[in-house]
Amino acid sequence: MKQKINLTVATDLNGQGGIATVLNVYKESGFFANNNVKLISTHSTKNRFGKIGAFALFLLATIKLISYFIFYDIGLVHIHMASRGSYQRKSLLIRIAKAFKAKVILHLHGAEFRDFYANECDERKQAHIRHTFEICDVVIVLSTHWLAWANETLSKSDHVKVLYNAVPSLRLQRSNAQPGVIAFLGRVGPRKGALDLLHAFKIVKEVCPHALLKMAGDGNIAEYKQEAKTLGIDDSVEFLGWISGPGKMELLEITDVYCLPSYNEGFPMGILEAMSAEIAVVSSYAGGIPDAITNNIDGLLVEAGDIYNLSQALISLINNRDINRQFVISAKSKFEDRFSIKAIIPQLQNIYKEVLDTE
Repeated sequence: MKQKINLTVATDLNGQGGIATVLNVYKESGFFANNNVKLISTHSTKNRFGKIGAFALFLLATIKLISYFIFYDIGLVHIHMASRGSYQRKSLLIRIAKAFKAKVILHLHGAEFRDFYANECDERKQAHIRHTFEICDVVIVLSTHWLAWANETLSKSDHVKVLYNAVPSLRLQRSNAQPGVIAFLGRVGPRKGALDLLHAFKIVKEVCPHALLKMAGDGNIAEYKQEAKTLGIDDSVEFLGWISGPGKMELLEITDVYCLPSYNEGFPMGILEAMSAEIAVVSSYAGGIPDAITNNIDGLLVEAGDIYNLSQALISLINNRDINRQFVISAKSKFEDRFSIKAIIPQLQNIYKEVLDTE
């Protein structure tokens, strides 16, 4: 008798980015072990061999997927997908899984998937995307924003479910927090609003001369360092590169305000980490962010690109300690109720049960 297993198809667990972070949360919570999940990596952010390396890894993943179907009894295939190249890879694997009559969960992460679908795909490609979503047994999206998009876009959307990302409940030494330290975690580039943050921070410095900005993430760092120098704030801005593990925890411990002025988002892990770590949040209305932060209750939200109001929100939370603390308490309570591991993993378990129990 074949051993029964479930498959997760996604990026490498050791990579960077939101999908890898989510997968590690699932693994560390015991979800993979409890559900006999085997991981197939289709992509790695640490690939050093360019397109040849990416193709080789995807080819190996395809062979692994087919081999698992031959040698194991597959319960379901849980496929994590973003846009562009990720869509190309995963849509093929979905069809292979369906050729083996497998049950498939499609988990959409791509922050720019709406733009990818609307602006980068012709009608034929859009039809292909809709068909891909509609042949899956369940489609998981990260927020009500993405649920609305699915309802507007798909002819069949009753199988689309919202499952928020989760992060561990953090217990940091908040006594180490330094007033005026603003942290940014994520790709340092246009989508995350990194340039807007630098320009807003210049205004912040005029009112809060003690303020410091620490930007943690990969990207075209040299370009943004030069911009900080041009703005005359380079002595107060530190670019830390990509950090994780203890380095990230050390940054969060000293952070006073977390800022993510994004233009496009799925459901950013950094905001959840800030809520968990009891750090006040300033962000935008992009993607699923309003599901996490309600403006003037759990933090402050401004329209993406509104540099002046971004600066005023940061100044408000640096200078008004009572409001800062009020938002922190509210956000921490919401985090524990809605976004903690203990809140999210049972929901994912229920989705697995529903799919596996369906004939």
